Amino acid sequence: MVICIGVPFALLLEAGGRKPLECPTNYRKKIMNNGPSKLLCTIILGMTCISLPALAGRIVVNHDEWTLSNSGFTAADAPNVSTFVQNLVEFLDTDGTAGGNVLIYSSNFGLTETSFQTALTGAGYTSTTNTALSFDLATLSAYDVIFLGGAAHNKTDSVLIDYVNAGGGVYLMGGTGVGGAATEAARWNGFLAAFGLAFDTTYNLVGGTPLTVSSTHPIFDGVAQLYYNNGNTVLDVGNDNSAIVLTDAGQRGLFGVYDNVANGVPEPATLALLSLGLLGLGAARRRKQ
Repeated sequence: MVICIGVPFALLLEAGGRKPLECPTNYRKKIMNNGPSKLLCTIILGMTCISLPALAGRIVVNHDEWTLSNSGFTAADAPNVSTFVQNLVEFLDTDGTAGGNVLIYSSNFGLTETSFQTALTGAGYTSTTNTALSFDLATLSAYDVIFLGGAAHNKTDSVLIDYVNAGGGVYLMGGTGVGGAATEAARWNGFLAAFGLAFDTTYNLVGGTPLTVSSTHPIFDGVAQLYYNNGNTVLDVGNDNSAIVLTDAGQRGLFGVYDNVANGVPEPATLALLSLGLLGLGAARRRKQ
């Protein structure tokens, strides 16, 4: 998110409890008569604008759909999987507040059965299962996290990309068998490619029994094992903010993550604000001379 807090910060510095001053509008006399005051204001504007992280979302990609099904909860121990769900929504929900709204944009059993719904409620989230809603940014923005997998329904890659770039969280599962492995990969790889991830075009035959979790990524805190049953291996195809965070013994990607929140990379708009601040600094120096 681009938020410039330089103006109120400069106001507090100048006012010192005496009177509120806005920078630069109410600084007009000081700007004319006191070069250092303008320099201070300009520097604060520039520095505070770039100190904030970019508003960008997160993605978690699971190679398979069985993990959050009723069978997945039973096979891997229900409290264990409930902990995973808690970690998952807290990681994907980037607004920093507890609880929120989740959209289940899927009709697949891996996201619609009772155990997963109960775990979401226990984590403090209200879930809505709906594949008929309008798939546009305004509609999706009402939800903190979106879970997808299986049929695409009315999914549009560009809208989903915009949703993540605006700070939304997405959980995507593969291995559903809808259309076959290659078709399933093609259905989602347009979206995933924008974030350095992809589904492989063949199924990996991984699973059938719960597998031990060996990753230290936060989504796996307190999670001993998870269940899978044949999915699309997750690939890292190149992005500084993407990574495979869990593999099986054969080094096949079971989970991939895109996380631009932790990196705090300045957005172009933020850099533009910095440029304006530097231009103002230069102008102040010229007036002083």
